[in-house]
Amino acid sequence: MSIVNPPHHGHSKSWLIFSGILSLVLGFLAISFPYFFSLVVTQVIGIFCLLSGCVSLGLAISGKKPDHRVLNSIAALIRIAAGAALLICATSGAQVITLIFAVFLILEGIVTISGAFRLRGHGGWGFFVFSGVIALILGVMIYFQWPANTGWVIGTFYGINSIFYGVSLLGLGFSSPKAAA
Repeated sequence: MSIVNPPHHGHSKSWLIFSGILSLVLGFLAISFPYFFSLVVTQVIGIFCLLSGCVSLGLAISGKKPDHRVLNSIAALIRIAAGAALLICATSGAQVITLIFAVFLILEGIVTISGAFRLRGHGGWGFFVFSGVIALILGVMIYFQWPANTGWVIGTFYGINSIFYGVSLLGLGFSSPKAAA
């Protein structure tokens, strides 16, 4: 019987640790300056919409089937318009994104709770109920405070996510074997 070595993560130990620290720093900055990071996240989403719309429009124009070209061009123009709107009106865009996020959390909570009760016989199903209840509560809290909470919600949630991601990267980095010399 042989001992199976855990798979190598394919990343340099030092890069994982560096990325984890960078993610932690960004997370703490986002929580410290949530209004600024809310606008940054909104503008990054706007840039992605604008770029993907331009690429899609180029692909639609060069497409071979006319019926697909028209529909793809319309979808691309909608993406370009949404991206431009998010860049030009970042504050209003952050409000819309916050409202969509609240509705997403409410629906996610409902679906997760419903799915959890289908798993009732399995171990750990209570964690799904807990997760769904938390998502539902957060969604309702954000929804009923909207639009007053627009400035801090996106930046704070980005910061929290970045901190947890950074901790995960550090854990992976510190548990990785040293590279052979």
